Amino acid sequence: MKEVMVNSAAVHDVWLLGVAALLSLVCAVAAIAAVRRILILEDERRLVWLTVAGFLTGIGSWGAGFVATMGFNAGVTIAFDPFLVLSSFLVVVGMACAGWTVMAFLKHKLGSLVGGATVGAGAAAMIYFGLNAISAPVPVGWSEPVACLGMAAVVGVTMLSALLASRVTGAVGLALAASVLASVPLIAYFTLTQALEVSQVELMQVAKLETAPKLMGLTIALGILPIAGLGLSFALFDLHIGKRREAEGQRINALANSTFEGLVLVQDGRIVEVNERICEITGLEKEDLINMPLCKVGLDEASVAVLQGLECGDKSTCRLRSRSEQIITAQVSCRGIEFRNEDSLIIAFRDISSEERSRQRIMHMAHHDALTGLPNRLRFREALENELTMAWGNHTEVALMFFDLDRFKEVNDVHGHAAGDELLKTVAERMQDALPKGAIAARLSGDEFAVILPDCESRMAANAVAERVVASVGSPVTIGSVHLNVSASGGVTMFPLDGEDPDRLMNQADLALYKAKHLGRNCVCDFDPKMGRELQEKRMLESDLAMAIEDELLDLHFQPQSHLGTGEIRGFEALVRWEDEVRGFVSPAEFIQLAEESGQILKLGQWVLETACREAVYWPEGQRVAVNVSPAQFKQGNFILSVERALAKSGLEPHRLEIEITEGVVIDDEARALTLMRRLKELGVGLSMDDFGTGYASLNYLRAFPFDKIKIDRSFISGLQNEPEAQIIVASTIELAHQLGMGVVVEGIEDLDEMSALGDQPEVLIQGYLLSRPLTRGQLPEFLKNPPDLAARAADHLCEQLQQNWSGGAA
Repeated sequence: MKEVMVNSAAVHDVWLLGVAALLSLVCAVAAIAAVRRILILEDERRLVWLTVAGFLTGIGSWGAGFVATMGFNAGVTIAFDPFLVLSSFLVVVGMACAGWTVMAFLKHKLGSLVGGATVGAGAAAMIYFGLNAISAPVPVGWSEPVACLGMAAVVGVTMLSALLASRVTGAVGLALAASVLASVPLIAYFTLTQALEVSQVELMQVAKLETAPKLMGLTIALGILPIAGLGLSFALFDLHIGKRREAEGQRINALANSTFEGLVLVQDGRIVEVNERICEITGLEKEDLINMPLCKVGLDEASVAVLQGLECGDKSTCRLRSRSEQIITAQVSCRGIEFRNEDSLIIAFRDISSEERSRQRIMHMAHHDALTGLPNRLRFREALENELTMAWGNHTEVALMFFDLDRFKEVNDVHGHAAGDELLKTVAERMQDALPKGAIAARLSGDEFAVILPDCESRMAANAVAERVVASVGSPVTIGSVHLNVSASGGVTMFPLDGEDPDRLMNQADLALYKAKHLGRNCVCDFDPKMGRELQEKRMLESDLAMAIEDELLDLHFQPQSHLGTGEIRGFEALVRWEDEVRGFVSPAEFIQLAEESGQILKLGQWVLETACREAVYWPEGQRVAVNVSPAQFKQGNFILSVERALAKSGLEPHRLEIEITEGVVIDDEARALTLMRRLKELGVGLSMDDFGTGYASLNYLRAFPFDKIKIDRSFISGLQNEPEAQIIVASTIELAHQLGMGVVVEGIEDLDEMSALGDQPEVLIQGYLLSRPLTRGQLPEFLKNPPDLAARAADHLCEQLQQNWSGGAA
């Protein structure tokens, strides 16, 4: 049999090939645009575009190939099996859908290659079905090597197109991928025509192609083009909408990532989306957080419970896991939203770790002693109340112990406050080492320590612990080059044997401590009910004081304040005195403290204020009266009214009244104290900070409160001439006050040497025994008439010193 392979260019219709190429290109562009939408989308629309992409790929390959075939003239009439033709269409569409699906779900290079190969396999199957669908009046066949080569070519081309579509972005990627994919039907056409073999055909001029197949090809092309155009339009439109959504999404993501809060989107208890801030807070990657149960973000059981119980509108605090193993404290807030048609929770985590650490540090500072790190008086009182409550419920005993260093003031006076501070720290460490587990130690003030011993077996056991503490503290201490012999005394009381009230127990422990000191120090004394007699005497003194205040049996003395430069008397400080008929002179330190403890200080303070104003009215113009105010007075709600009433009743001008305030007045409620002080300033009353230098926050108070004057405490002045460090402190304080526009009163000047140690400070006011002891009302006129001439006395004193030095030198 003679076989002629029909492959001459004369048998191809160029116009139909051009139509087929155009059709293939339009369908390829539309298909690749749809594929790229598939790669971007994550919702249900992806399934729609998978179908569209598969259909456009299949109809483009099949339709363009069929149109080109309609222009092929093999020299004989060719017919096609409708069933195989339809099957080829269905196969190429189905395989295209499958290939693009693989590519969509395997978003990496291998997925693109496998998906492209699957699409190419459909095109190869189309070639195979096409070759087998051909029939003619004469025997026909096809070359297997040529057919296999063409099938391999379309598989490679589709793999390349898929790779370009997924890896090359923008219009360039779309053009390259579509151009490569558009070549598939042309490769299929030429594979079919080159592989086809027709028998018994003479080599002669090929007859002109009939018009009917051309028309059919054009008809099919015109039918497919609108479909491809519509698909392309929808793809481009969706791409445009997608870009807008993507831009909006990027804008929203940028906003979400720029927040200070970590944001987590939760559905059904699992994290589905996060922003960058939560990754920064936890140190975890976004991939680690996605699909993680929300509760696993919590660090402990309490935090897990908080996260599991979150509902819309909730606000709470929890601790989060961190890759750095650092504890992250976060403030959590929650609200409900709808995301992808599902009810979801958007949870905001605000990192408050630094604020929490600051809060804990402030709380620690507020409840602990800054020097020793032990609980302070406030924290100790809270702990004592808690332990007594627990002991009451458990029917157990609690021992309360007070300890005090013996002669600690001498350490400060001889070796300085720095050595004293080091000693207190050493004592605190030794005390804790000597105490059993569960004991609570605290520093109440100065060198005074306290210990709570819960679940104490007996009084004997408590005394044994106290003695062990005293023995441990009593070992010699070396601080730098200084060797100190230290001893301590202790007092012990028991709950509920000696009492049930915390204040009473603390008072009893204090009484036992002072009993130990009276017994010779360096020992422990147990509370004895006989000590109650002292309490009884105290109560009697309290009763007599109340009567003395009520009957105005107290007296007011006035200690003068003199201008150091001119010697002029500028004013007086009002000092209350009590001469009892039975006890005689009662020390102000004793009855004023008692008045504060019993609450009588309010009435006493009001009497002092009104009496001082009434007396000062008769003094020479310009001389002021200074009145001390207790914390209790300052805290009362009508203090400003009391001052106004005292001024009104006496007729004293407000600028001649000066209120002296200690640190204890403002330390409890600074905001309220500042308000009251400003109101006093509005009245025209002067403000003076008393005992300056003895508190921890005096410098801060100078900045925060509107003081007119400060009074340097006599603890800095005593022996000033012998302490260069104290002279530096005093001089610096005076300079600081003058720089702040404040006056200075130096109290406690008792001799000329101390006054001379002040140096050249002409604007300072001095107060003390050197100038005068406190004067009674009757002594004031004579004193004002003949005030002491300190300048002359200082000159005489200087002459005496020079004479003594000269005599000593001559000798």
